[in-house]
Amino acid sequence: MLSLLTLATSALAQQAAAPCAPEVLAPGFVSLPEQEEYRIVFTPDGRTAFWGVSTDFFPISRQSTIVFSEWRHGRWSEPRVAPFSGEFSDIDPFVSPDGRYLFFSSIRPVEGVAREDAELWVVERQGSGWSEPRHLGAAVNSTSDELYPSVDAWGTLYFGSDRPGGFGGWDLWRSRRRADGSYGPAENLGAALNTSFWEFNPTVTADGNTLLFASIDRPDGFGSGDLYVAERRHGEWKPARNLGPSVNTALDEYHPSLSADRRTLFFVRHQYEPFVPGELYHVSARAAGVYTWGVGPYADQED
Repeated sequence: MLSLLTLATSALAQQAAAPCAPEVLAPGFVSLPEQEEYRIVFTPDGRTAFWGVSTDFFPISRQSTIVFSEWRHGRWSEPRVAPFSGEFSDIDPFVSPDGRYLFFSSIRPVEGVAREDAELWVVERQGSGWSEPRHLGAAVNSTSDELYPSVDAWGTLYFGSDRPGGFGGWDLWRSRRRADGSYGPAENLGAALNTSFWEFNPTVTADGNTLLFASIDRPDGFGSGDLYVAERRHGEWKPARNLGPSVNTALDEYHPSLSADRRTLFFVRHQYEPFVPGELYHVSARAAGVYTWGVGPYADQED
């Protein structure tokens, strides 16, 4: 419990230093040996955490549930199933920079028609709760998988998909939010970021100028999957940089996310031989080579 307090992005914990080398996140509370953990995110005030869990590995089982914990009366509450999750397979929560929306991936019926692919959904904050989930529409979603949504302060949506038309098996895509709140057609992020290998799990910062993601089997990689960071300058994404051995290992690293103050990097590390369920880790973003917190979240967007 104290471990979670130290690293969570509450008003107090934002000032606490994250470890300089990756450590398992809140063992026995968030990270449990008998389950898989997936991306963790916090509300802007740092008082609510959302993450995904499953008994079996999602790429195989296609099953996951989103849970949450709240900071109340000086302690974190026991994790509970999020009110919009639990009936269908849900994963990859992401809270918008203003805290108004929570995006996630789900395998659930669309307009009453069952789907087997993962698609992107959103719920809106309503008082102390959340609205019914809303499908992000056919301009964003396809008959392939769409996973791992994140948005910047302007609502531009970033996600990974294995849809046709990309550079490799999985690519990074974006969709711009329209004035009416709907989303325009998906746009591939291009050859500066996407390769003939797999790129997925994009997390964009609020200012829209830094993108963290995972990639598999790139020549500069250290193992199965590695974490990368890319910067956008003068409206263009520059080639991504491997975060290096301070984060990446011979194991599989994926599902990057940042604390609200951008000082802490969270990610999942997974071992396959022998098979050990994936666990969430945390590390100082600076120690990991991610330098983003000096830019205000509502600075002028370059585009």
